[in-house]
Amino acid sequence: MSFPFKAVLFDMDGTITDSTALHDAAWDAFARAHLGSGLAPGDPRLVPGRTLDVVRAVLGRHVEGDEAQRLHDDKEQRFHAIARGRMRPIDGLRDYLEWLAGQGVATALVTNAPRMNIDFSLQELGLIDAFGITLGAEDVVRGKPHPDPFIEACRRLGVAPREALVHEDSQLGIKAGVAAGAAVAAILSGMSADAAQASGARWVTEDYVAWMAQIPMLAV
Repeated sequence: MSFPFKAVLFDMDGTITDSTALHDAAWDAFARAHLGSGLAPGDPRLVPGRTLDVVRAVLGRHVEGDEAQRLHDDKEQRFHAIARGRMRPIDGLRDYLEWLAGQGVATALVTNAPRMNIDFSLQELGLIDAFGITLGAEDVVRGKPHPDPFIEACRRLGVAPREALVHEDSQLGIKAGVAAGAAVAAILSGMSADAAQASGARWVTEDYVAWMAQIPMLAV
């Protein structure tokens, strides 16, 4: 089967691995340590974004400099302790990546997560060398929902955004992909099909097994 894109750009949390519950548990532990009370799943402070933005939202105050770095690392170390040995790839991901490689399609991991989480997650998933490039919070000034991460990934891969497909699992990420000029296929690990399509996703799928079944019918 043919594929109409020269590159595929993957978000990380929720897109290559369903890690939302693990992050929620880490944020709950972080809040208990620093506020004396925990956070329930779905707390409005747990918005998708960069770790430091969520740290500030959870604490309800602005932090900078050494304190900000210490709090950032504290949360991520809690995540690593909770997630170690418990992360699994989204169904069909390995087969999809192998198929893309066989088609000569470039791949990138494009996330708001810091490098320490990228390296940890790929190691846990056994996907250290699975992506052509990885791009995280340290690589661009503005993260998602700005289009900058996807635009930069396309630049590094040598493709135009219109030649790329983005896989995302959040409204924030979908909007970033659309703003970059890429087509978006949403992974429904944590949102409804209606919400994904309202944010601009052209296609929706439960996992990569179902997505590969859709590929012969793609229209761009």
